[in-house]
Amino acid sequence: MKMKLFILILCTIIQGCSKLDDYMLGKDNTPKPKELKQIKDKVKVEQNWTVAVGKSSKNKEYLRLKPVVKSGIIYTADASGLVQAVNKHNGTMKWSTALKHGLVSGPAVAGGYVAVGTNNSSLVVLSENNGTKLWQTKVTGEILSPPTILGGKVIVKTIDGRVYAFNAADGKQIWMTEHGSPSLILKASSSPVAMGNLVLIGFSDGKLDALDVKTGRVMWQRSIAYASGPSDVERLVDIDADPIVENNVVYLASYQGYIGALSLSDGQFIWRKPGSVYKNMILSGNTLYITDSHDVVWSIDKRSGQVNWKQTGLKARVLTEPALIKNDLVVGDKTGYLHFIDSQTGEIIARSKVSSGVSISPSVIGRKLYVLTDNGMLNQLSVS
Repeated sequence: MKMKLFILILCTIIQGCSKLDDYMLGKDNTPKPKELKQIKDKVKVEQNWTVAVGKSSKNKEYLRLKPVVKSGIIYTADASGLVQAVNKHNGTMKWSTALKHGLVSGPAVAGGYVAVGTNNSSLVVLSENNGTKLWQTKVTGEILSPPTILGGKVIVKTIDGRVYAFNAADGKQIWMTEHGSPSLILKASSSPVAMGNLVLIGFSDGKLDALDVKTGRVMWQRSIAYASGPSDVERLVDIDADPIVENNVVYLASYQGYIGALSLSDGQFIWRKPGSVYKNMILSGNTLYITDSHDVVWSIDKRSGQVNWKQTGLKARVLTEPALIKNDLVVGDKTGYLHFIDSQTGEIIARSKVSSGVSISPSVIGRKLYVLTDNGMLNQLSVS
């Protein structure tokens, strides 16, 4: 596994880092962003409170550590190994648990459990109520995407293309299936997504598998993107954004591949268009919102794939995936700015600054934003 990641970094250096995002490699080789244009804010953003929930890190890896807001509590996971539960109203600490190893994914919160993936290829499950460690188990590779807690199971995908299901109560393995992975992959990953009795999982070879949630058996498989090009870097087609399922249609995207809508009835594409995405998308009404690997924000009609608008003014700022707050989008960037975008027109309508870079998309509840910064500070902001 170490060799696989080393090859990724080595090949990218040889290629001049021209096609891979700096956060995927832990080194900032992106062009210097253009100076931001002055704008007149059309929405008001106020900071209510801020609290430390982790440590500042110089590591610039892209990690799936988005806070989860549930029942008045914000659950956070920090790269240093700190998992915390914070009152969403005032920022007071409910509990804090320090793990021995750093974290690369999570938290997932459901059914009384909090699940995270560590940098030593382990899955750790804590009590949602008090943070007590309930169990921990080793797997064959790092869990780069947040686990999925479903029907008393914790389901995870590892970097080497295996999928595991564990009993959420005691950690006993229920099943394991092996898909495999190419020798060169991005250090990013999509999470398992529930669909009735199936679990949909995107892999680094551009394939989407549907597994039986009870047994792990592959029920069907679709090829979403196909590797092409003379170099291994050009042939990367990882599915790293979580698939979105709605009304028997799955919306998905791959790196250096496609953005598209796939019918689950016949396995055929309803539409697809070239695109390069490794961060999660969001679906609202008839619109799919995307931040692509070039830091362009897109609005796409989910029915036809027609582009409603695209915002190109934030290139090289290393944007987060978008979040939707009422009728506006918000994306964070590596310099600590939050950019608010009109979801109907794509116009940048406001900007706000926090204490450090924002690598993780804000979590939204009503008109409140919860923003975790790179220096380990959790911020609550109000938008009006």
